[in-house]
Amino acid sequence: MRVFIVLAVVLTLAALSHPSATAVNSNNSLKFFCSHTDYSGLCIKSIKEIAPRLKRANINIVLAILLHSIDVRARQGKAFTLWLTKQSRSSAKTLELLHDCVDAYDTALDNLASATKAIKAGDIDTRDAMLSSMISNFDSCEDGFNEFAIKSPLTDRTTVLKNMVDNCLAIGELSRP
Repeated sequence: MRVFIVLAVVLTLAALSHPSATAVNSNNSLKFFCSHTDYSGLCIKSIKEIAPRLKRANINIVLAILLHSIDVRARQGKAFTLWLTKQSRSSAKTLELLHDCVDAYDTALDNLASATKAIKAGDIDTRDAMLSSMISNFDSCEDGFNEFAIKSPLTDRTTVLKNMVDNCLAIGELSRP
């Protein structure tokens, strides 16, 4: 699955070198696209971390890069969560909730793969449904902790991921007729 996302990003970036690619200057387009989000600083940072030498960009390229950035962070979040499950100082309930969060990360990553396929197929509705589902996946992880009044060790990570996905939804709105 991860290979699919990386391949999509590489192919998209390779298309940038073609002179007929419909795109605009990177700095201006990043500002344009990211200005339509609630988390513009995070948007620009996410793009520059994945594609620091980006020369030209259009909506599909920006979305592909942002989705790749989400993939990287979600996998890091899942790995961190798995690491936390191995810590002996966690209570039984916390361990149970952490395992639920691992499942939520897995589901979010599946939804990310589906969103990526939908973008490639030009299916805007499925793209948005899968991205919205990802936000719900991250929320469900946090909801478990809130239900038992346990401080979640994942809040910072899930908040950033939800904001990143929200950025994709906002940029995706620009492609709607």
